[in-house]
Amino acid sequence: MKKIFLSLCVVLALTACDNAKKEETSSKPIIKLGILYPMSGDSAFFGDSAKKAADLFFKEFDEAKAKYKYELVFEDSQSSPAKAAMAARKLIDYDHVDVIYDMHSGVSIAVSPIANEKKTLHLAFAQDRAISTGFYNWRVVTSTQKTGEKMLSALKKRKLFNVIGVVENIAGTMSLYGGFEEAAKNDKEMHLKTMSINPGERDFNLLLKKIEYEKPDAIVVSMHAPEIDIFMRQAKNNEITIPIVGVQSFTFLKDKSLAEGSWYVDVAMADKDFLARYKASSGDDVTNFAENFYTLLQVTTTIYESFNKNTKPTAEEFIAQIPVVNGVLSPIGKLVVDKENQNVDSEASIRSVQNGIVTVLEE
Repeated sequence: MKKIFLSLCVVLALTACDNAKKEETSSKPIIKLGILYPMSGDSAFFGDSAKKAADLFFKEFDEAKAKYKYELVFEDSQSSPAKAAMAARKLIDYDHVDVIYDMHSGVSIAVSPIANEKKTLHLAFAQDRAISTGFYNWRVVTSTQKTGEKMLSALKKRKLFNVIGVVENIAGTMSLYGGFEEAAKNDKEMHLKTMSINPGERDFNLLLKKIEYEKPDAIVVSMHAPEIDIFMRQAKNNEITIPIVGVQSFTFLKDKSLAEGSWYVDVAMADKDFLARYKASSGDDVTNFAENFYTLLQVTTTIYESFNKNTKPTAEEFIAQIPVVNGVLSPIGKLVVDKENQNVDSEASIRSVQNGIVTVLEE
């Protein structure tokens, strides 16, 4: 009887302890994070990776010691600026989120004025500087200046000086290409000629013939899906032997084999430790920018948890505190706060497609 009584006491004590923890957690101020990522359509794999990155982040995040409770609300942007704008208003007005995350420059540009109007924090994984207008809009991404300089350096190292660029006329690709164009303009050795395509184009055969006639040393592409898949497939069918390299474009390829053996410049590459943890958690080899979404969550929670208060910080207080992440080590390396451009910057990377897998090139 005594043993039964002691066992019952232990159970009651553990239950009380567990209830106390739950009560403590529930009493914490709630920070709502609105994730406006593509969950359907050609770019749905980015939304899927964001969900897996969030799972990994909160597995590793010490919620017991956190000052705040974090809740995630997902909305599908479909990579459409118009749909993203409506979804952003829903996240703010109905879900009452404290922060909105999104990706793709066109989407982020559409959300920026809404964030300013509603005085809601907006953290974008997108390169266009136009996103960071007004007080409430910041980017967390490798700057186009760094990707442009990295592309110029990589071309010169390989003695590819006569280059034709092909850029798709959408905000993100134009911004990325613009960083390279600006770097090339200031270099006496580089000769760059630019050709443009429009979203929705499906026949690049004539364009490829024009490029072949010019006999450049290399073709630099800056395109989004599905145009990049179509362009690369038609280049292969036309037996184009001119090296095709990319400014981020090959990340958007659904069929990575179309760029087999090719290299490209992109935002910061995930470190090996993160890649191993992500694979163990998700089962995936390909991250599709999961490291960048993980970094968005790391930046956000680091800033919120730096406050010495029991109440939820305002958006204005959060923005004033952004410099605390300067020098923080993330899955994409050390972060650099660029207050002038309202961006948390990181180093660019050079990547290669080998056996269908994207790997980083050490240079």
